[in-house]
Amino acid sequence: MLTYYCPHCWHTLDGEVAVCPYCGYDLSAFEALPYTQKLIYALHHPIPERRVIAAQVLGELGAREALPAFEVLLDELQGDQYDYYLLRAVLEATARIPDPRRVVLLRRAAHHPADLIARLAQDLLAQVEGSEGLQPPHQPLRGIAGEED
Repeated sequence: MLTYYCPHCWHTLDGEVAVCPYCGYDLSAFEALPYTQKLIYALHHPIPERRVIAAQVLGELGAREALPAFEVLLDELQGDQYDYYLLRAVLEATARIPDPRRVVLLRRAAHHPADLIARLAQDLLAQVEGSEGLQPPHQPLRGIAGEED
């Protein structure tokens, strides 16, 4: 039996509904969204493996529009909410997206409280900066827009 979820609130749904009875989201609106936007929604899917796959595919597609969602996940997934596998997929996807904002996001992630994530971000940042000929900053950056501390 298939399980259906509302892509907005992630409650389990009967496969026959057109509008989510929990949040009122029009499910036909989801069908009209571009594929990358559907993947961005899937970054919050209740099944952890689906979140990881969504991040990986966004990276393979080079989806620049995913960077703000990746930034939010990096901020949210700390402490009790820490999910190494999702953050790893997000950082690897970020490194694959051809956008200057990826460097800013990887620099922020290099200061993540989880040591494994911080080290992965540092390694990916070194690869990205090496391929782009960038110099590391003197101070860590905050925010995807590139504001300094």
